[in-house]
Amino acid sequence: MNATNTIKLGLSGLAIAGLLACGGGGGGGGTNNNPPPKTVADRLDYTNPTGTYTLVKDTGLSTSSHLVLNLMGPAGTSATGVGFILTADSTKVTWSKPASSDTVLAHSGLFDLGTVSPQLVVGKATGDQLQVAFYQKGTTKPAVTFTASSILASVALDLKANIAVGSTVTLSAVSGKSLLAQGSGTPTAISIATGTITAN
Repeated sequence: MNATNTIKLGLSGLAIAGLLACGGGGGGGGTNNNPPPKTVADRLDYTNPTGTYTLVKDTGLSTSSHLVLNLMGPAGTSATGVGFILTADSTKVTWSKPASSDTVLAHSGLFDLGTVSPQLVVGKATGDQLQVAFYQKGTTKPAVTFTASSILASVALDLKANIAVGSTVTLSAVSGKSLLAQGSGTPTAISIATGTITAN
């Protein structure tokens, strides 16, 4: 073999080695680096409802697994308090304080509850149900007139562990248990619209 043939063979060997290094020398498939599909939910997605009285998502206080919902009412309505009962699937979520500073499982900055104990405040969970009430004492305090941004009350739900992705979480207001106080007269029944919750 002369020197010219030796150089050609050497260059061919280098080319083959380069192809093998780049994966061009065979049918061995590369490693699949795609993560497996998520099966356990780590967030609560909420679709706001439409209606006169609605529970809408508080985007400022909510996190991926902590869903804060604000009860909103029609602008121009006057009231001295509100009370209602909600139910949610306790196998998938748990009622929690809207903010860590809250003393009960709900809060309202709208109604003047006074500073003398006992205040007329309820935020209590029993199983699936959450009872909420905020009422101004007596009839001396003036009724509050709602604006478009008035929050009558806030509640919150936390996602439980090991819930399957795509699970629907039921949430509803108990019929006949939602009342608006408007002074010394008989409370007015209201209907609260709830949105759709999905664990994802």
